[in-house]
Amino acid sequence: MSTVDELLYYCREIEPIGALLLTGEWGCGKTHLIENDFREAISAEAVVLRISLFGFSSPDEIHAAIKNAWLSEYAKAKGMEHIAQKIGAGREIASKLDFLPEWIKGIASTDASIFLPIGNKMDDKKVILVFDDLERCMMNTADVLGIINEYCENQKYHTIIVANQEKIKMKEESIKIVADIQSNSEQTNQKILLDIQGLNKGKTNGIPYTEIKEKIIQRTAHYVPNYEAIVHAVIQKMQYTNQQYKTFVESCEDMLLDLFAPDREILMREEDTPSRPHNIRSLKCAINDFYRIYCILDANDFSDISTWFYSFVSYIIAYKADIAKKDIYGTIFTDNEVKKLYPGFQNNYIFNSVKMWILQGTWNNKELLHEIEMIKERKRARTPSEIIKCYRIMDVDEDVVNSGFSEFLKLAYAGMLTLDEYVLLIENSCWARRSEYEYPESIEWSKIRSGISIQIEKIKAELPEGQILHSYISDEQKTYFNIAEWEAYTLISNFAFGDEFMFYKNRCLYISKMSKYRSSAFQFIQNKRYDVFDNEMANVTATAFIQENNSDKRYFSRTFKQLWMVNMQSKDMKKHDSLEGFRQLKEILTQQIKKLDKENKPISKTHTIAFVESLNEMIEENSRVNVEL
Repeated sequence: MSTVDELLYYCREIEPIGALLLTGEWGCGKTHLIENDFREAISAEAVVLRISLFGFSSPDEIHAAIKNAWLSEYAKAKGMEHIAQKIGAGREIASKLDFLPEWIKGIASTDASIFLPIGNKMDDKKVILVFDDLERCMMNTADVLGIINEYCENQKYHTIIVANQEKIKMKEESIKIVADIQSNSEQTNQKILLDIQGLNKGKTNGIPYTEIKEKIIQRTAHYVPNYEAIVHAVIQKMQYTNQQYKTFVESCEDMLLDLFAPDREILMREEDTPSRPHNIRSLKCAINDFYRIYCILDANDFSDISTWFYSFVSYIIAYKADIAKKDIYGTIFTDNEVKKLYPGFQNNYIFNSVKMWILQGTWNNKELLHEIEMIKERKRARTPSEIIKCYRIMDVDEDVVNSGFSEFLKLAYAGMLTLDEYVLLIENSCWARRSEYEYPESIEWSKIRSGISIQIEKIKAELPEGQILHSYISDEQKTYFNIAEWEAYTLISNFAFGDEFMFYKNRCLYISKMSKYRSSAFQFIQNKRYDVFDNEMANVTATAFIQENNSDKRYFSRTFKQLWMVNMQSKDMKKHDSLEGFRQLKEILTQQIKKLDKENKPISKTHTIAFVESLNEMIEENSRVNVEL
């Protein structure tokens, strides 16, 4: 007998003895079954009222929800649904109008059920109550069941309770543990007797779920979903941005069914592997969210998008079930758990930036595009040395490493790798050692550090926009690396993630903008941080000031002083080198004063003298600070 047939059999009984519990794991489609298959199957003989208990915290909320659902369905049956909606809106508005007399408010807010009592019949049809999300109710589970029992046993409603029974037991156990911890009173072994009268009024006095269930639940039906039909229905009923993506998802239907079908799961499971989550809501989220990645993969001419789709959906379902997560070791260990659940999941077919989007909610488009370029580079790799440069050591055949490692090291020693490729080399060295694989040639780490330094100088010369390093090894993983490996990584990370490169870029920006824009350069450079004012910066500053017209010279010297007085207070400033820079600037301007005197330019001379005086103040003040330190 199917689950729908079981529900129909119960609802066609002459009079209910108790409620029917429909149980199954979260997200497996229980509500979908009620709202579609069951409602359609019984529509000719009964009216189904589904009440979600999600978030309810009082009996009054439950009673009100039942009344509202009953009246709404009645109005719909009589063709008055639009009138009922307007009446409901009018009641709400009237209750908020302070200027209305209280007697008018009273009439406006009167409960319609006073004039139209609800019951277990609606005309000639039964009324079936379906209480959904029992485990998500804020009230004590036994108390809620007591309220439900009033409708089922006393008012003779056929009643279906939809819940994940395992979650109810877990919830009750958690409450019990907290209560035991908080309680300072002596525990009693006296058994609490079931008070039938109190139960029918919805008062259970803390009776355990297992006890009250015996009285209230007549029968339990375990929902075994027809995933083939459910997955097909989800795919067909989803709203898609365009037909192209819908066609793609439809082509992946059998692959998606592989994530849910129990018969396939049993064949693939190992003894120590936990059962898969079967959350249909997670599937819907994954289909919806993958569209963003689909567009990027399609635009970059990826031919294996379905493989990326499978890994993405697997990861989303595992994340929603609290299996895929990030810890101090990144996602290494939880990725293995996802792989156990879904053997078709491939870590190479889900971007790290997409994982961070799933886990942390941050979308990094630049990082994603970088990963795509890395994949394209790996696909272009032909020679053994190129393959070693792009791939993790575990993904490369030993024959390739043996034939290409010597050439690869020459590239690394010569500074011919990117910073990300150097990080991969460091990680590969660690992974090889932990896998007890010995490289065909020993790595000379002093030469590797020299190669990294060469690459850093190239970056300084090119000043690329955006991130210069996308790979990252956390401090928590430091214990996995030997001293030589970690020193090489520290050289990279200090440059890429520290202030060194920022200061270098800001210094270059200062020189570039000051040379080009003179006093207008301050709009680009005055809010930047610097660690030095050196002789080269002094020279371009002097040239810019000398070339400036008199109307801007005063602004120039005042803004310059504000900028560098602030920066000189920073602990990052190289005070000695900066004082030398200020003295160099002062010397050039002093010579300019003499020249202006000969050229009989008293106004320019006055502005220049003022600038020199400002420099004297800065030099004196910072020299005094240095002596005190």
